[in-house]
Amino acid sequence: MITLLNAAPDTGNQGVSALCHSVVAGLSSRGVKEITVADHGRGLRRADWGYTAVNLVGLTHNRRFWRGDNLRTAHAMTRFGGMISAPARSIARSHAVLDISGGDSFTDIYGLKRFQAMALTKQMALNAGVPLILLPQKLGPFRNPELAVEAVSILRGAAAVWVRDAQSFEFLQEHLGSDFNPKRHRLAVDVAVTLPQKKPQMLSNEVQSLLAPTLKSDFPLAGLNVSGLLCNDAPEARLTFDLAETHEKQIETLARSLLKGDPNLRLLLIPHVHKPETETESDLAACRRLLRRLGPVAHKRVYILEQHLDAMELKWVLAKLDWFAGARMHATIGAFSSGVPTLGLGYTDKAQGVFDECGIGEDVADLRRLDARALGARAAASYLSSKRRKSYLRSRLDGIRARANREMDMIARQVGA
Repeated sequence: MITLLNAAPDTGNQGVSALCHSVVAGLSSRGVKEITVADHGRGLRRADWGYTAVNLVGLTHNRRFWRGDNLRTAHAMTRFGGMISAPARSIARSHAVLDISGGDSFTDIYGLKRFQAMALTKQMALNAGVPLILLPQKLGPFRNPELAVEAVSILRGAAAVWVRDAQSFEFLQEHLGSDFNPKRHRLAVDVAVTLPQKKPQMLSNEVQSLLAPTLKSDFPLAGLNVSGLLCNDAPEARLTFDLAETHEKQIETLARSLLKGDPNLRLLLIPHVHKPETETESDLAACRRLLRRLGPVAHKRVYILEQHLDAMELKWVLAKLDWFAGARMHATIGAFSSGVPTLGLGYTDKAQGVFDECGIGEDVADLRRLDARALGARAAASYLSSKRRKSYLRSRLDGIRARANREMDMIARQVGA
């Protein structure tokens, strides 16, 4: 049995879900039979995901210390074989623990609580004496030197560490020093490039019409992810990520540039993080705000994907587009890995690193350097060159997917498949 940590499929963030399903689908197709995935539910449960069945076990960083699914309680119990804690028992009985840190959360830039959650889960495996394998992810940055030391200690203890960008690989080489081992420490592409697609069961009539093959030839269809993280409290997000201008203004200018540049264009706004609209992270709330700000220019030209689709269903929708842009990185991965010309809107270094590793680094617009007007021009140019970029992307996709599959083969061997 293996246990997968920090890839919970029930966060509402479909980027994290994309990582989860990519790993589980990849390993199950390579003969790994017993996979337990940590989520935020209660106790140990069985779930049928269509392509395979998995165990789910609750593990939550909360203050309910009397419960076995509390992270700190589970962390303490791993030294004693798990005892009252179901997640601690799952880890203690595993022959390997895999951890992907939500793709980019093994850092302190998102706050101390998230870093502690990332560190404690990894230490559970180390305390239990179970091989810990860190799956392709970003490492750092670390602003606090003490937290950096703690992170490096965990990296030293891991049986294998995979990273998904050159910057993280350099971090490994620099901080592990003589402990760096190219057989254990590897650079990979993001696992989500092989995420399977699934046709949605429910789409609005409007969206079905936009995606219908018989109608799509009448107009180009672009997609745009509007990030709640960056838009719903735009002044705070600008300060946090040092953006050149508020993203609310950046994304509106981008949308207007596209609509003005091609009068036949239809634009589909695509949420990739599903949260209640009262929460800052809600992409749907951000999409609705953008639609209101666009006003009359959006009439019968701009639409919102209202349904809460899962990661595989979203990839199916993304594959139907002629062009896509967004700040949610796994939305962009879903698009470009489907052959859709894509402009990544980078608010940290993570997008650039992932796109570089796939050989499409020039398709990232840095929100920290481009104000609204410059971003609008950059997006318009990207859209106009989409036919050329589509041809280039298709020429690279087989190689990208083949590399991702080779890397998953290696991970499967590391867990004993």
